[in-house]
Amino acid sequence: MRHALEKRNHEGSDHNLKNWRDSSQNLEHTLQQTRSMKWKIHHYKPVQIWDWLFKSCEVNGRIVLRDGLISVKEIEECISKGNCKILSTKLPAWSLLQCLLTSAKSNSDGLIISDDVELTKMNGPKDKVFEWFIGPLLVMKDQVKNLELQESEETCLKELVMRCKNDIPEDWDGTGFPSDDNVRRAQLQAIIRRLLGIVASMSRMPTFRRRFRNLVKVLYIEGLQASASAKESNNIDEP
Repeated sequence: MRHALEKRNHEGSDHNLKNWRDSSQNLEHTLQQTRSMKWKIHHYKPVQIWDWLFKSCEVNGRIVLRDGLISVKEIEECISKGNCKILSTKLPAWSLLQCLLTSAKSNSDGLIISDDVELTKMNGPKDKVFEWFIGPLLVMKDQVKNLELQESEETCLKELVMRCKNDIPEDWDGTGFPSDDNVRRAQLQAIIRRLLGIVASMSRMPTFRRRFRNLVKVLYIEGLQASASAKESNNIDEP
């Protein structure tokens, strides 16, 4: 009987040791996952955010050029005379506002900057400039979400950002904006002004200025090519 009791105690000790080893292995696996997650969280770098912003500006630049919200002449003046107010501030501001609209509609906790990338405070660049940049955008994204914009309102915003003053609600009179609610207009205008302020601060950075000049040159060449193609098509159509 004594031998049987010792055997059970020994088996119990082996079982406890096995449980302890299993727990240790699980803990180590969890720690490895946590370390891996931390690496992923810090993966996005400033250059990736710049790449996204300028790619977005390039895509939207083509759209506003096609829609007549900017002209080839304005692009030329930006290149030759440095008269770039619409392009250098309003185009990036419109691109950022589109990001806010997309992120708000998707109920994202962060900013949707591409199909597979959600930018948050946790995975954003650990850089003072970008922390200053991302934080306000997250706040404005929540403000946009709370406004619950109608599709018809969103459609008007592109022209309002690119072509209109956004100082007082009455600036939008006659623009076709669906809502006559001055409080609603003022809230949207405040968001637009803040975006313009963020872009104005960013535009002082040498990296921003250099990359934006390159972007403008691309839009200018494409604009000239589109104009030439349109003229050629018109000449062919004429009897």
